Amino acid sequence: MKIVLVAAFIAVPFVMAGLAHRYRVLGTVFHLLAVLGFFVAGSIFVSVIYDVIKQGAELTTQVHAVFLYPSFRIAGAYAGLYFPYRLLRELLLHLDNKGRRPI
Repeated sequence: MKIVLVAAFIAVPFVMAGLAHRYRVLGTVFHLLAVLGFFVAGSIFVSVIYDVIKQGAELTTQVHAVFLYPSFRIAGAYAGLYFPYRLLRELLLHLDNKGRRPI
């Protein structure tokens, strides 16, 4: 299972970059999903920290409950795919413009 996860972590950003390079609208969709995921994960994290502080519990031990939220894990997983995608996308754009003079 670990091999499948690592292979997907490597392959999916390449597929995303290729699709965004071919279909420009998908780049916008990927950006919107990243912004949505950022706000979902941030909102969940803030609410968990607020609950821990409100209860007066030990922050360093109780804050890990955030990892139990499926929506936080989904948003985090997408961020883990989105950042390598952005790096690859920028590399593709740089290679497309190589040899051309900047404006």
